[in-house]
Amino acid sequence: MTKKLVIVESPAKAKTIQKYLGKDYEVSSSQGHVRDLPESKFGVKINGKIEPEFEIIEGKEKIVKELKSLSKGKEVLLATDNDREGEAIAWHLASILDLSLNEKNRIVFNEITENVIKEAVKKPRNVDIKMVNSQLTRRILDRIVGYEISPLLWRVFKGKLSAGRVQSAALRILVDQEKKIIAFKPQKYYEIKAEIFNEKTKLESFDGQDLEKKPFKDEKEAKEAFEYLKRSKFKVLNVKEEEIKTKSPLPFKTSTLQQSASSILNFPVSKTMKLAQQLYEGVEIDGETVALITYMRTDSYRISDVAKKSARDYIQKNWGKEFCGESKSVKNVHNAQDAHEAIRPTYVEVSPESLKGKLSKDLFALYSMIWKRFVASQMADSIYKKRTVTVSDEKNRGIFVVEFKKRIFDGFEKVEDTKAQTKYFPDVKIDQRIEVNPLSISEEMTSPPPRYTEATLVKKLETVGIGRPSTYATIIQTLIDRKYVEREKKNLVPTFLGIIVSEFLSKEFPKIVDLKFTASMEEELDLIESGKADWQKILKEFNEDFEKNLKSVKSNLKESFISIETDIKGPDGEYMYLKYGRYGPYLESKEGTHKMNIPSGSKIEYNGEKVHIEMATPELLDEKCPKCGAPLVKRVGKYGEFISCSRYPECDYTRTIPKYARGKCPKCGGKVLERKSKKGKTFFICENNPKTCDFISWYEPSNYKCPDDGETLYYKKKKGSEVLFCPTCKKEFEESDLEKD
Repeated sequence: MTKKLVIVESPAKAKTIQKYLGKDYEVSSSQGHVRDLPESKFGVKINGKIEPEFEIIEGKEKIVKELKSLSKGKEVLLATDNDREGEAIAWHLASILDLSLNEKNRIVFNEITENVIKEAVKKPRNVDIKMVNSQLTRRILDRIVGYEISPLLWRVFKGKLSAGRVQSAALRILVDQEKKIIAFKPQKYYEIKAEIFNEKTKLESFDGQDLEKKPFKDEKEAKEAFEYLKRSKFKVLNVKEEEIKTKSPLPFKTSTLQQSASSILNFPVSKTMKLAQQLYEGVEIDGETVALITYMRTDSYRISDVAKKSARDYIQKNWGKEFCGESKSVKNVHNAQDAHEAIRPTYVEVSPESLKGKLSKDLFALYSMIWKRFVASQMADSIYKKRTVTVSDEKNRGIFVVEFKKRIFDGFEKVEDTKAQTKYFPDVKIDQRIEVNPLSISEEMTSPPPRYTEATLVKKLETVGIGRPSTYATIIQTLIDRKYVEREKKNLVPTFLGIIVSEFLSKEFPKIVDLKFTASMEEELDLIESGKADWQKILKEFNEDFEKNLKSVKSNLKESFISIETDIKGPDGEYMYLKYGRYGPYLESKEGTHKMNIPSGSKIEYNGEKVHIEMATPELLDEKCPKCGAPLVKRVGKYGEFISCSRYPECDYTRTIPKYARGKCPKCGGKVLERKSKKGKTFFICENNPKTCDFISWYEPSNYKCPDDGETLYYKKKKGSEVLFCPTCKKEFEESDLEKD
């Protein structure tokens, strides 16, 4: 019997599925996309009908040739991911392999387990052309915006910058928040605090004034209240008791998984999705490849009846029937696709405890979080006894309120403990005398609006309807890669470049960065997928409107758009203007007669009118200038850090600072230098080259060896993150899973 060929996206998934399907099937991988719009040209014909011009992605020719050879004379089943992007990949593969779209050659599944895979191959369907059209529309919209606006950014900012449709709207969110922070003026207020029954609390009201809504702003008034309370004796004014429930949580969907992993595990969103992909496709446990979770790109909270029963059986067996929860009816967020289940373990019996020592630290942490959340979601609510004690002075002028909680039934918190209960649960009565000690007063300042973290940005994007679960990681990583945004601890902080790019786009292309317009385009894509809208019509309408906007901008655009007055004075005593060149921001006098570099680490703020710059002081070195004897300093110029004389420009001595790779030379063990080619591309060369060693590479060597063949591993970027790869066996590894040589 002729084998059937099953094509999936990743080699890891192929290995897992091959094990389940056996010898009658051959499972191969496309290794992601094989065809896309060209990189070197627009690639979209707009002439009555909008037609994309796809071509094989550079480097994928060998894979396409192998798939064509493997598919000859075989029934082909396209098993790419069960979402729009996966459907589009299946469509591309069908075209390349000359498969008829009228044939049922597409299979889908949400988990990689033996039963699900075997059932999926029995129920092939046609490629869903409506899903494909929706994805093509997204791709073409992004190409129109990126391809047309990016050259304008190059012209204005004198450097190769780029703009994306959805990323620009996300950048707008971050920049608008940053402008609120810059404009914020802190206000002084006063707080009176106390400790009651070992619980710290604040004075809630004084003389009937709600201090939460209207705090003390006058120091004299606050101190008078404090002195009065210091002289006072206190009693229990009221005691309120109630039984409250804490509802069991919902299981994870993509956005909530990203938020929790960011907040709890401190994982960047891109890392969370990469680890989740590995858990979904299969990891090796005791010599066997096992897929541990269901599909990780989903905006649904739905759980299958089979999974619910498995969870219920597990909960009842381990903790008792009373810990089983009631079925929840959950309304998904507006525009949720609901194509998949929520993210859950494929086998609830595989507890985190059973996997200790069998997964890498990060994979174990993420799986544990997913497993606990799913099991908790199927458990009963936890129950607390809550006691609210109101304390006042004898004249009832000052009121303190303290809450105490004691858990009386664990419920879901048997698995996912919220630690909500207080350490002490006092037994008190009305009019009982109590100690309020120590009593303190402090001067406080109102806080500016918080910056977005990856977790809160994901929540915001989902709330306003921008992007989809599969795009959040890419959106954030793209902004960071373009240097529009920097990570500052957990915060996402727009750089000065990000702020002025956003200002430019807001001024010249207001629709592109408008949140409501971007969200409405997501709704249009949903309508295309459901067959309720014509993708050609939507693209034409968008393009016609965009072209009018683009034509107007081009005709009115000034080369010197980025020329903003600063608070830095030049040698002539006049204020300098900030401009932006190929190597970043610099200062120039109004007439262009004087120029000045902005040292690395300088703080640049822009309020929409004028730029404030706090110049960083060059780092003073414990070394003298060989030309004039003055101290040397470290500066930053066009090509990065360098050393120069502190008397510059009177003394012109300079020298470069060598930048070394993280790994040693694979050939001689010497240091490896990082260099730039004439075209600006980074490469690595042994410092002994060409004297005694000829090592040179486009990739940065590491100090890790391949576990399989002992060859040096190299760093490379992959989908916004970094992996180690072996050039000999082509395998990729996580740095956290390896031991240094």
